[in-house]
Amino acid sequence: MKLCYKDPGYNYSAESISEFIKQEEFWSEPIFHFFPELLKFKGSFDKSCENKDIVKEILEIVVELYKSREKEIQSKVISYQENWNRYENLINERFSYIFQFDISKIFNNLVCNITLNPISPRYLKEHVFDVFYMNSDEGSMGSALHEIVHYLWFYLWNRKYKDSYEQYEAPSLIWILSEAVVEQILIDEVFNRINPYHQSGNAYPYFYNMIISGRPLYDYLNDLYKNVSIDKFMNMSYQFMIKNEKEIRNQML
Repeated sequence: MKLCYKDPGYNYSAESISEFIKQEEFWSEPIFHFFPELLKFKGSFDKSCENKDIVKEILEIVVELYKSREKEIQSKVISYQENWNRYENLINERFSYIFQFDISKIFNNLVCNITLNPISPRYLKEHVFDVFYMNSDEGSMGSALHEIVHYLWFYLWNRKYKDSYEQYEAPSLIWILSEAVVEQILIDEVFNRINPYHQSGNAYPYFYNMIISGRPLYDYLNDLYKNVSIDKFMNMSYQFMIKNEKEIRNQML
């Protein structure tokens, strides 16, 4: 597995922001927090708006934001890449151990785009994910590890269940499970040395507060993860999510 960091330019950032600026507060508020220049658009868009129409409205401001930060973004391309290269072999070895197969021959074309969007999406089929330019070198590594878990998890999942990649996106239960188990996979003594997020949590905050039948969600998942193979963990954790879907969804966001 190899990863290349890139600066895709201001058009890409505008397109990425356009997808989230129209979402509910959980997704859109970070954009306004980091870029108050865009506050005049708060409440102007909803989910029915076409992204291309939103881009037309925000592009002029995004271009200004990008140009004033272009040198910093370019420097991050270099520093993020150097940090990744330093640990690439270790990451391949550790993920191979965790997922129980040699990952060194797959995902050798991963791309991480450094953008102005503080919400950093990933695109499974394209082997592309984004990272916010304000991340530190260490933070960019933590973000990369989180996204790589998704690529490897769904690689195995697809081989096991032969389903569609469209089912791996929000708000499907398969997606919810994939976001939850990032915590079990990344709480690892090796990764903890290079991932600054292990202290605050590798997954979305609401997972840490979920109570299922009077017991924390992560108590259930931790017990499963520690005692079965990754293949059995996939199956057993998903059956648990199906059984408790309503209770889990009611506690999200």
